[in-house]
Amino acid sequence: MVIPDRIVELIEGEAFMQIATRSDDRWPAHAWVVGGRVHDDRRTVTVFIAAAAAQPNVANLEANGRIALGVALATHEAYQLKGSYVSSRPTTADDRARQEHYRAALLAGALAAGYPEPIARPFTLGFAYDPGIAITFRVDEAFLQTPGPAAGTPLT
Repeated sequence: MVIPDRIVELIEGEAFMQIATRSDDRWPAHAWVVGGRVHDDRRTVTVFIAAAAAQPNVANLEANGRIALGVALATHEAYQLKGSYVSSRPTTADDRARQEHYRAALLAGALAAGYPEPIARPFTLGFAYDPGIAITFRVDEAFLQTPGPAAGTPLT
């Protein structure tokens, strides 16, 4: 599946993001994502999580390969990507620079949505991210998740 332009814009911009994985016996795990990038093929995504949150997510991915990424703006526009695990690795200096850009965009987006700075600043800039893990996955499906009657609709 080719990732739609709007979702690329959000992943590389100001969206709040979380990954979700599951064990083989269906116990869920999740982690806040602190930045991401869509690769040139528009089918592959790399997201960054704190190393402290990597276990059990990476173990789940290595066991069954299934991952979901929730992408949402402070204004409630939301999407979900489901996909297949490709790899994980420690974050690099380039990744950390991307994460700093992400944190600044996240704060700007929260402020633009009307959140007061004393609430927005610690929430958006308070995400732990170093040391970090970069998780790459191939997107198989995408869904609209904005609250409303169309929530859950597959995107083409």
